[in-house]
Amino acid sequence: MKLVALLTIANLTAFAGNKTICGPSDDRILSTNTKIGRLLDSRTGDGGCTVTMISKSCGVSAGHCKSVLKVAEFNTSESINGNIQHPAAKDVYDIDQASIAYKNGGPGNDWSVFKVLPNNETSLYAGDVQGSYEVAFETPEIGDILRITGYGLDSEPTKNLAQQTHTGALQSTGTTTRNTDDEDSWNGRPYSTLTHTVDTMGGNSGSTIIRESDEKIIGIHTHGGCSSWGGANQGTLIAKHPELTQAIKSCLDSDK
Repeated sequence: MKLVALLTIANLTAFAGNKTICGPSDDRILSTNTKIGRLLDSRTGDGGCTVTMISKSCGVSAGHCKSVLKVAEFNTSESINGNIQHPAAKDVYDIDQASIAYKNGGPGNDWSVFKVLPNNETSLYAGDVQGSYEVAFETPEIGDILRITGYGLDSEPTKNLAQQTHTGALQSTGTTTRNTDDEDSWNGRPYSTLTHTVDTMGGNSGSTIIRESDEKIIGIHTHGGCSSWGGANQGTLIAKHPELTQAIKSCLDSDK
């Protein structure tokens, strides 16, 4: 079991982004939200990132999760001996590779929007079967209570990479301008950032940040920053991010 856990942690290093627990204890609890799924690099993958449906066929996640934007699975169960358990075939969907729009430019510019193909067995769309969330395009208020649900690492075997959820407060929002030679970045244009105090771990990359008051998505969780004594985790704010906003609206329009 220890070997499996070590291998899982190694495999998720690229997606961890130093996701961290805010405060002295891990307060995440197991959850069964059908609108939020696990991203894998194959149908036999052992962990990756998190995806949320925002329409019948549109999903969102983090840009640094590009390598696991292959398969999305929903209605997952608890892990056994730290190993993820795959759901029935009717809850597993392929991602349309040609549809993926993404940026991997660090906090404030780390996002992906894509189409989830109909299920191979049922021919039904994930959003129609599992449900979907609305997206908020306005700037949230500091102090808003946020919820993040996703598939993070955990030292408890049944919880490891199983779906968990937690709430915390929005700490800050802002925009910055960065110029860089990184081809994945958004050269010379604003990054739209947010920070929060929701507990997360590696595997939560791509989890949507949902405002509790109206259950609308305000951002995408991507990076850590919390510690046992303070700090805040980081993500990409949808508001004031024109490229991400356009990608989301274009995908939603294609479903009308």
